[in-house]
Amino acid sequence: MENFLAAIGPLAIDNTGKNKMQIYLLSFRPKQNASAPSNEASPSGVLDRNALDALPASSTYPSQANPAECPKTNSQGPLFRLPATPPRHAAIVGKPLCMVVLLLLLTVYSTATSAQGIDRIRRRGGGTESGKITNISPLAVTLSKGGVENKVLAEEIRTIDFGNEPEDLRPARLAANAGRFEDALKHLNKIARDDIDREAILQDLDYWKLFCNSQLALAGQESLSQASEEASSFLSSNRSSYHVPAAIQLKGNLLTALGQHEAARKHYAKLEKANSPYYTARAAILTGMSWQQQDNHQAAIKEFDRALEATQKNQTAQTQSLEATLQMAISRSATGNVTKATDSVKEIIDATDSKDSKLLARAYNALGDCYLQIEQAKAARDAFLHVDVLFNSEKTEHAKALYELSQLWNQLGQEDRARDARQQLQKKYPTSRWAQKNDVSPVGN
Repeated sequence: MENFLAAIGPLAIDNTGKNKMQIYLLSFRPKQNASAPSNEASPSGVLDRNALDALPASSTYPSQANPAECPKTNSQGPLFRLPATPPRHAAIVGKPLCMVVLLLLLTVYSTATSAQGIDRIRRRGGGTESGKITNISPLAVTLSKGGVENKVLAEEIRTIDFGNEPEDLRPARLAANAGRFEDALKHLNKIARDDIDREAILQDLDYWKLFCNSQLALAGQESLSQASEEASSFLSSNRSSYHVPAAIQLKGNLLTALGQHEAARKHYAKLEKANSPYYTARAAILTGMSWQQQDNHQAAIKEFDRALEATQKNQTAQTQSLEATLQMAISRSATGNVTKATDSVKEIIDATDSKDSKLLARAYNALGDCYLQIEQAKAARDAFLHVDVLFNSEKTEHAKALYELSQLWNQLGQEDRARDARQQLQKKYPTSRWAQKNDVSPVGN
């Protein structure tokens, strides 16, 4: 901990801040129809070719219907009815009855307002812990509940819902984690900073703006240099945030994309000062990927070996095992061991949760690269089509897939589809390295 804090500079740890009192509006929701059809995700490893060919150029998804208004009555009559009172008892019953109703309303109000002060930590592996956050550092968040304090490591936290946070903050997080960065920014930009008097909420607001802008920049939709400056600003202004390790990663990724590989690796090295198997594995994977960008796959393989070793040390670190194995396969394929790498990538696809679109997009792109090396154009096309059709929300990987498809369709004699892939690439990801490649013809050619 001390080494990590020394690496990022002096900290202002106290983030308790103040809470505003707000009033919840209570509402009812009807029960969901049990017979309603469900929307299940497609299996991760298989995309039927006939179904793929039948897909239209664009698909329309039904929007969620507005919930029905709460019914005022049930089958037995009104949902809530006071007993009739004879006139001669009205004076006797009236005052106590009013007091009972008033107490009930006060109880509901008290419960709602106290619930707003509750902080909720959502863990990466599922589950939520509720209480009052009493302390935040770059490596852990302390949660108090019933007088008992519990420290939750930053590496285990997916998101935090803060008591009394602006109503647009939670939907922004949900959109960002789903890859809908533009939608997330719309929510974030509605939030007035001057109305927030809790430092932890301001830090959360700044981080999610940085996260969205960085992902758009890495995909070639925004300026890399501006996002890199934003990352530097966040790290210098929010030294006590639990988002610091994630911001360090974003800064390193942006530097890698800018071609500043040595500077990027220095940022990744800061993560190892946390003395945590999770961050050791994270730093090794990212460092290895930076070596890949420079075609130094031997150096990359050493880093991925180190990452795999770290993932065996605890359960949280182990969540990165498939990613490290995938990157290892990519580098081995680049050094000529294509058959083994191809088999490894297929195993990763089979083992990956269908909800992990980021890893699956990378894996199918890696599989396409393997097939390109052994000149199996149709198999490579099918692999990249998985990313284009199923995982296009992963913008950085989608840009690569579109580039590869623009080349493959030409090889397979389908110039119209090649032109369409080029147009999509240049329209959606105009500043990406894939759109800037010399062999991408201008739109219209």
